[in-house]
Amino acid sequence: MSKKKVSTFFNNLLRKKSISEDMQRQDLLRCFGLVDLTFLAISGMIGSGLYVLAGTVARNITGPSIVISYLLAAVAAVLSAICYAEFAARIPVAGSAYQFTYLSVGEFWAFLIGWNVALEHTIYVAAIAKTCSGYLDGLAGDAISNYMNQTLHMDGKFVANYPDFLAAGFILFFAFILVLGVKLSSKVNIVIATINVVIIIFIIATGIYLAKWDANWIDVKGGFFPHGWSGTISGATILVYSYVGYEVVASATEEAINAGRDIPLALLIAITVVVISFVGASGALTLIVPWYEISPTTPYPSAYEARGWIWAKYVVSIGAMAAMVTCLLSIMFVIPRYLLAMARDGLLWNFFTIIHSKTQVPYVSTIIVALVSSLMAVIFSLTTLVEFIAVGQLLACTFVAACVIKLRYAPNKISSYHRSDNCVMEDSEETEVTELKDIKCHTPKMEVTELKDIVKQSAEKKREGAQNEETLLRTTELDSREDGELKYRSYDTMGCNDAAENRALLPSEYGTIKKSILYSRLGFLVQWTAASKPGDLPFYSLMVAVSCSTSATIMLLFGIAHVSEWWFITIFVILVVTCLLCLGFISLFIQDDSIKTYQVPLVPFLPFVSIVINIALMLKLRALTWIRLGIWIAVGLVIYFSYGYSHSKAGKKSKEENEEK
Repeated sequence: MSKKKVSTFFNNLLRKKSISEDMQRQDLLRCFGLVDLTFLAISGMIGSGLYVLAGTVARNITGPSIVISYLLAAVAAVLSAICYAEFAARIPVAGSAYQFTYLSVGEFWAFLIGWNVALEHTIYVAAIAKTCSGYLDGLAGDAISNYMNQTLHMDGKFVANYPDFLAAGFILFFAFILVLGVKLSSKVNIVIATINVVIIIFIIATGIYLAKWDANWIDVKGGFFPHGWSGTISGATILVYSYVGYEVVASATEEAINAGRDIPLALLIAITVVVISFVGASGALTLIVPWYEISPTTPYPSAYEARGWIWAKYVVSIGAMAAMVTCLLSIMFVIPRYLLAMARDGLLWNFFTIIHSKTQVPYVSTIIVALVSSLMAVIFSLTTLVEFIAVGQLLACTFVAACVIKLRYAPNKISSYHRSDNCVMEDSEETEVTELKDIKCHTPKMEVTELKDIVKQSAEKKREGAQNEETLLRTTELDSREDGELKYRSYDTMGCNDAAENRALLPSEYGTIKKSILYSRLGFLVQWTAASKPGDLPFYSLMVAVSCSTSATIMLLFGIAHVSEWWFITIFVILVVTCLLCLGFISLFIQDDSIKTYQVPLVPFLPFVSIVINIALMLKLRALTWIRLGIWIAVGLVIYFSYGYSHSKAGKKSKEENEEK
């Protein structure tokens, strides 16, 4: 294979897509308002976080310190959520993290993110359905499990004790609800989620009333941290998936009526409600009964039963079932949108793009997901499923945070595209329409054709003016290179120093050194950056910072025994200082100032903190989880290289452009 072919192959792996076509799509029904999106997020988080994970994590991993694990997971989730909010508001198309990665990093990484997130959501649906089955079995006095164990008993380790057909039935039923239409399922979700929130308030209130503070938090076996801080952090690595509801909202952007306004607001309201619910309810659970007596499958009903509150057991079970139902709907809503987005781009088979003409739902992908998830629910145990559901989401959050930084400091035209019910217009076209309306208001008798001619002439003059301005500005840039020194023409010689500072930035300037720094007394220190392409140096600096922070995190997590030794301190300080210098260097570059929707504050620092936390949480996952992930990635790579690589629409478009040249 020639060097040219090898180079082309690797360039194709990193090819990026254009969003212009996706922004014009209208095949999905836009019907979600602020209330729909908020309850969609609450449902996706509360159901999973309390009724699937709380019992397992509190008993086996954290003990009473689960409340701290929830708070640590919340920090990671909030930082990731604000990164999702920027992209979701700015790029309102289906696919969430997959789309963001495709636009920023490239096709290969986007496929891996989409493939892994789709898998984990599918597994999570199975876990939720098995919890629903467990709650019903508990209310029936374990009659279902006893009968199935006697008639169809299985291994009970990696696989379940018996085939859970009831869980499979739950999945198939709610898949049918989703196929009927998203507006109907949203109304059902709002009603049931409201019941769930009321039950959470009941749990917190009664937990405070029944609390045994000293016996269950202080004098309990093992104390507040029975497994140490390591157990608390390990618990956070699993509980971070409890906040996956923000992923649900990010996947609903194409079906949101006003994504730019409603997505960030819905995330803010939902996460606030959910953090209070998680900390309050988990604290109540560990105060009602000792952590080692908590039931992994039905934690809250069993806790009330242990204290003699039999009636409360049934009340909480109703709330748990309500949470499971809404969570099942929310998570199942996401997966077909991922598959739809990947199939639209040619990376998966075309049948995933089939949408029902009346309900405007990707029903084929919904049915396929339901069948696969049902099979998992029948075969695997709840513990096996829960252990697998963190790594893919953490990986996606890490990529999204990195993409925020990369796109902020790189030339792009994303903000020039705007979603419309009928068409997509660039900024210049929108200006023309606005001017047309303004003129019409003042000249009602003028013919429409005359108005259009006037507006067209006005627009052409503006474009000519913009071109002249760009030419003028470029003359102030790099003029020549002589003897290794850069010479610049001064803004003052043209009498436009103030205008240069206050003017609107050009897309080609994003990711270049700020002019105020470049033309300062110390500007000679950064003149060498002019030789690099805009956006390259910030991205390379980000990669160095991530590498240094990851190395430092590994040292803290796995080399803490050597923390007092001189070599450990020296290496750690060098890594941290290098990381901070890289972030400081990135902040010297010009950011994209064209974003009109929600923006992540304090870029690059806040997204970078999100990256560090997510990587730290991933490093605490069990080796077996990574092995399972590796197997799934291997399956995905076979699909990508056998189908997606050759059928990629971005690849075909690039090939056509090269042939035209």
